[in-house]
Amino acid sequence: MNPTRIQRQRTKGWSKPPHCVIVDRTSHFGNPFTIDQFITLGHQEPEARTMAVAQFRQWLHGSRATWTSDESDRRREQLLTRLPELRGMHLACPCGPGEPCHGDILLKWAALSYLALQVRTAATRARVDQQRTAHGLDPIHDADELTAVLTQEIHLSGTVDFDPGDGIPQRCDHHTWNNYLRRRRLLREPMTRRLVDVFG
Repeated sequence: MNPTRIQRQRTKGWSKPPHCVIVDRTSHFGNPFTIDQFITLGHQEPEARTMAVAQFRQWLHGSRATWTSDESDRRREQLLTRLPELRGMHLACPCGPGEPCHGDILLKWAALSYLALQVRTAATRARVDQQRTAHGLDPIHDADELTAVLTQEIHLSGTVDFDPGDGIPQRCDHHTWNNYLRRRRLLREPMTRRLVDVFG
């Protein structure tokens, strides 16, 4: 089964198909950024819809640029925690076929391998905590637990993206990454690089 996005209908007789999760705003997976918000700012359809989806993508990756409240961070965390529930499932949202939809972003996250989702989620959490700390707020997560995920060896053929410390991801193969970790551990030097994504 190849999970897809399905348009949720409000018409009489429509029912959710098997192996499907509703991800509209009535659910834990809804987009907190609405089209109306961007229309109020002077944008028109379809630009407003595109902007709402783009804002969701940035927010899910850990951006606090436009929504800095504790509520925002808690809501993101709730969604990240429940993302594994979407693996292998169709996603239903009112957006029509071909329209930009946050459900398409959720499909991509849910299609990640267990390791890739674990790393991407930890990288997002670390990014959020770094921003919170910079604004005088307490971090949400245990830094040592995040570090353990983001500095693990990768035992699969593929590539990884890592942050060398300047926030600009760089890519290398898994052998190069593992050699870096082993060398640092052998020399008892601190890890200065962190995984941000893993590709099989």
